[in-house]
Amino acid sequence: MPVRVYNSDRQSKGSEKNFPVGLPDSEILHLVTSISRELVCLHESDGTYLYVSPNSEKIIGYKPEELIGKNPYDYFHPDEKRLIQERSHQPLLRGDENIHTTFRFLHKNGNYIWLQSDNRLTIHPTTGKKYLHTSSRDISEKIDTEANLALSERRFHTLFHDSPIGLVQTGKHGYIDEVNDAFANFLGYQSFEIIGKHFSEISADEELEENLKYRDEVQKGIIDNYSIEKQYLHKSGKKVWAYITVTVLRDEMGHPIHYLAQIVDINERKKTEKLLLENNDQLRAITNSLLTQNKQLQAYNQIISHHLRAPVSNLRSLLDLMKMTDNLEEIREFENHLESVTENLETVLSELISTLRIQNPDNYKPEPVKISQSFLNVTELLKGELKDKDVEIQADFSGGDTIYFSKEYLDTIFLHLLNNSIRYSHPDRKLRISVESFSIGTQTAISFSDNGTGIDLERYGDQIFQLKKTFHRHISGKGLGLFLIKYKIESIGGKIEVRSKPGEGATFLMYFPDGRETL
Repeated sequence: MPVRVYNSDRQSKGSEKNFPVGLPDSEILHLVTSISRELVCLHESDGTYLYVSPNSEKIIGYKPEELIGKNPYDYFHPDEKRLIQERSHQPLLRGDENIHTTFRFLHKNGNYIWLQSDNRLTIHPTTGKKYLHTSSRDISEKIDTEANLALSERRFHTLFHDSPIGLVQTGKHGYIDEVNDAFANFLGYQSFEIIGKHFSEISADEELEENLKYRDEVQKGIIDNYSIEKQYLHKSGKKVWAYITVTVLRDEMGHPIHYLAQIVDINERKKTEKLLLENNDQLRAITNSLLTQNKQLQAYNQIISHHLRAPVSNLRSLLDLMKMTDNLEEIREFENHLESVTENLETVLSELISTLRIQNPDNYKPEPVKISQSFLNVTELLKGELKDKDVEIQADFSGGDTIYFSKEYLDTIFLHLLNNSIRYSHPDRKLRISVESFSIGTQTAISFSDNGTGIDLERYGDQIFQLKKTFHRHISGKGLGLFLIKYKIESIGGKIEVRSKPGEGATFLMYFPDGRETL
């Protein structure tokens, strides 16, 4: 006799549909449930199995006949029996419909698998007896996947937020999605204060262009990661150094989804590097100063050997000759020679004292000096000679009119340069002198040019600032002026350069550092 199962929903409609397919209902049920991917069961109201679909062995390992007459509570995980009873079984018997449950079921192999079940109450149309209808599917793989994903997310969250290294996650457009405390603390912020900012808002301008260039290469797929040293903007406004490594996560099409940046604090290292560089510069300056002083000592020795010995020896010889004669004419001639030798000796001693004075720090008193006023003072001093030579002078100090120097030194420098221009003017053209100032970084530079006879730098370039060197045999000179100018400027950390060609004049470029901190 065919067996028909009626659903309470069908009964509520007061109609019963029969499908004349030529087979008994029991065979149709067997065919349908055998090919289904779900485990279909019919239970007594207490849960006892009345019917188990033929595919049960594929899903839970048991054949249908192994379960008929048994209660599923014997197979439920102990932790979930009470939940199933309270949240599914009892509500169904009270009339609730279509209850969905997820639970662990003991597979025949001894392992628990996850089942998801749709449960309904079915009432026999004639007897009114209640039955439970369940349709279950194995979701263990899905549960494992979700569990692994949740575990991975927890691990990532733990590693991300507990990492001692700063970590930042940004979207493809550069806005910050997540940061850890290490990075927030590095910049003096709370984490929530940084989220939502564009990474450029906390980046210093100096390395931002390089940073954007690499991100553009990542965007185009040229590279997948990059590492650079860059400065961030601390909340206090100061700049701090970091070494960052940026990696990218792409979608299936290869487009960037997220960027993950690892930030290592190298601020102290950078400070140390800067200090070492400064110390190296200072040592280099000291070394150069020592070399300069050594050259000076050599120059002083040269003065003593060539310019003191000769007049002293002449004095001794003249005195000896005077002792050997009683002739008044000879004595007067010797006296004239003595006067000449003495004058020469005084000149040499004066030059030596001037050279020594510029190297004595006690003689250097920096002060704000107006370049224009110093130049005016010197031109007034030489007014007669400049007028007599019909010298044309152009002066422009709009590029910087104040240096921190010694007024006496600057006056002396202009005096030497003007005298040299007059002395070495070209005989075939009117002497023109051009003086101007301009700024280079923190330095103020003065350019002094003339159209005089010039200097052959290919021949004399390495000697031009040496003591007692002259380069125009037909014009008298002591070879002291340029030497004094160079050492006056170098004594305060500046420098002097010369550009010249024979017959085309000369240009002297003098660089004066900002000396306000020495005041």
